[in-house]
Amino acid sequence: MTVEHSTTKPMRIGGDASVEFGPAIGRADEPNTAPPRSVRMTEANWDLFRLFFSVAKTGSVNRAARELGMSQPTLSRRLKELERYVGAPLFFRISSGVKLTEEGEALRRSAEGMVRSFESFQRELSLRVGDRSCAIKVSASEGLTKHWLLPRVRKLRALNSHIRLEITSTVQQQNLASSDLDFVIRMGHPGDNELIGRRVATVAFGIFASESYLAEHPAPRTLADLIDHELIGSSADFVGLHSERAGQMELLTRFKAAADAKGSLRVMPIANHFSTAVEGLGLAFLAIPFALAEGLVRVLPPESSSIDIWLLRRRESDLRKLTRQVRRFLESELTESRSWFVGQQGLHKTLRRIA
Repeated sequence: MTVEHSTTKPMRIGGDASVEFGPAIGRADEPNTAPPRSVRMTEANWDLFRLFFSVAKTGSVNRAARELGMSQPTLSRRLKELERYVGAPLFFRISSGVKLTEEGEALRRSAEGMVRSFESFQRELSLRVGDRSCAIKVSASEGLTKHWLLPRVRKLRALNSHIRLEITSTVQQQNLASSDLDFVIRMGHPGDNELIGRRVATVAFGIFASESYLAEHPAPRTLADLIDHELIGSSADFVGLHSERAGQMELLTRFKAAADAKGSLRVMPIANHFSTAVEGLGLAFLAIPFALAEGLVRVLPPESSSIDIWLLRRRESDLRKLTRQVRRFLESELTESRSWFVGQQGLHKTLRRIA
């Protein structure tokens, strides 16, 4: 079949009879209004080249449209758009479909390396994005990690067998942006302005000691008695508990004052206050649920302080489906743990032990 190219009529493709390309840009009887080639190629949408290569590969607009999941008229329209940018016809018809024109073949050769590089980039990016999307990175204090988060890891994994959990255990405030964290479970003021989240619970603090220490030192009966005891920690150790709730931190204020006045045993990081108290080295200001889990005994039970617990995240983290799922899990679990955080569970047992 002979193919004729006319500058005055649209070129129809026989095998794809409903597809038209043209008229060619820059007709002899019209001013050439096509933009310079450098401008045309810069403006061309990358997706047009993807469609062009699909048609060039299949040799048929109809087949390419089916493989691309789009209608034939839409694909034809996009190819005509690319022809306008290039300023030349890219296909001519043959009995079995379409074939590249000389200009189309030149475009394919010129852009083939670029297309292969882009496809390789897409595959590598997909692998990297997929790998990161399966990772959930959480930062929490040592106490929260040991006594609350780790006991829930098995339940969290049951939500998704592909989840890869990375936990950073620290009392230092972690920056989500620089650390690429998904969540921060923070005690005290939420801090960073770039984070979003909500207050999910309140953790209660009290004064604790080991049974061995109390066997040698009578338990204090009032806050004024603290100065007569060995105390663990000093004011400098509790700077992280900033923006305290007004009127709810008197216990910490009195404990710090007694420690600074008497002299105390300072052990850093603050998470080691638990093990120091377990060794019978003095009284410590500790989170009630964590101290009870360590087998410590609470003294001055009527006295307590409370600090908010925040679940924080970056707004962009919500783009990941798995991150949204984990956020709902953490919010639900933290909410259900509110009574545990304020020390209601196990409180009566502890009171009986020191009676």
